[in-house]
Amino acid sequence: MLQYVLKCLVIILVALPLQYAVAQQNSAPVTNASNSKTLTEKQKIEQLIQFIRSMNDATFIRNGNEHSCKEAADHLQAKWHKHSDRIKDADDFIEHLASKSSMSGEPYLIRFADGKTHKSADILHTELNKIEKEKLL
Repeated sequence: MLQYVLKCLVIILVALPLQYAVAQQNSAPVTNASNSKTLTEKQKIEQLIQFIRSMNDATFIRNGNEHSCKEAADHLQAKWHKHSDRIKDADDFIEHLASKSSMSGEPYLIRFADGKTHKSADILHTELNKIEKEKLL
């Protein structure tokens, strides 16, 4: 009986590290374009634009005029494509293109369904921090 118990212990001790290694491998993040571990600055900017586009219950305010967030995302994307040569990273995108009107200098605002209004730069910096924190996990 003791030999049987010892054999079982040996099997368990050999199998556990193998199971642990397989579990670790299976829990490792997948590296693809949707995973922030592999995101380029361009992909981060694209995610920020998509984030704006997906805000269904919010209103984007530009130069005092209200726009849907889809319209705002289209506008930001057009600005980015026009000025992409001077945008080095996602922070540049927020600071130079997505935070204020280049014509009037007025900050872009986002009004949420609860009536609260925030500067787009603040909202986008918060979202960029989330994207980049995911990279560290």
